[in-house]
Amino acid sequence: MSQLQKEFLEKLGSTNRIDLLLSKSMGVYFFVKDTEGRVVMANQLTIERCGFKTEAELIGKTDYDLFTFDLADKYHQDEQAIIRSGEAVYDMAELAPNKDGIIDCYFSNKMPLYGKDGEIIGVASTTSSHDYMKQVLAPYLKISPALEYIRDNYHSNISIPEISAMLGLTQRKFGEIFKQTLTVTPQTYVIKMRIHYACVDLMNTNKALAKIAADVGFYDHSTFIRQFTKHMGMLPAKYRKSHRK
Repeated sequence: MSQLQKEFLEKLGSTNRIDLLLSKSMGVYFFVKDTEGRVVMANQLTIERCGFKTEAELIGKTDYDLFTFDLADKYHQDEQAIIRSGEAVYDMAELAPNKDGIIDCYFSNKMPLYGKDGEIIGVASTTSSHDYMKQVLAPYLKISPALEYIRDNYHSNISIPEISAMLGLTQRKFGEIFKQTLTVTPQTYVIKMRIHYACVDLMNTNKALAKIAADVGFYDHSTFIRQFTKHMGMLPAKYRKSHRK
């Protein structure tokens, strides 16, 4: 552990709930158990999956209170092995019931937690279901060829209808999937990519603004100025002056 990490962790208060970053919309189950296997912390997805509404209802429960004996005993023994060895386990495949009670495959990361005296005081775990991961990745995999094409051709004349056809989608459907997945339209994504590389040139070269605009795919200088200012909050010349290395 670096000195910076050590100093930061020493300052970190015990009331910080970093687990709350793992919201239920991310499909990640998070919990912490003490050495006896009692839940001492959990995110909302885990709370609801265990049949409760609040964390207070789940605190103190063990796997034996929540799952059938065969599953509970497997979870408990795996975590006790981590406590004994002090070794974290990553991408461990586990069987567990989904929200409908059907057994599904889950992938877990589990690590020991240490107290101030250096002794292990519990185990922290994150878990995601195989089914959920497929659902999450599906939209990205669908538009992945488009992202690669834009990355390699941002400086050229990019046709959204042609990209849509390349994926076997209508332009409207492609736009819907793209925006749902990345929260921006394909056109905006292309502009953001071009502006990124314009920023790189502004910071590292002496190129004229018109040359930079053309090199990154803006064939109209005024459009480049307008879009750069819109996305970066300042004119290209001011950005160069402020960020020049």
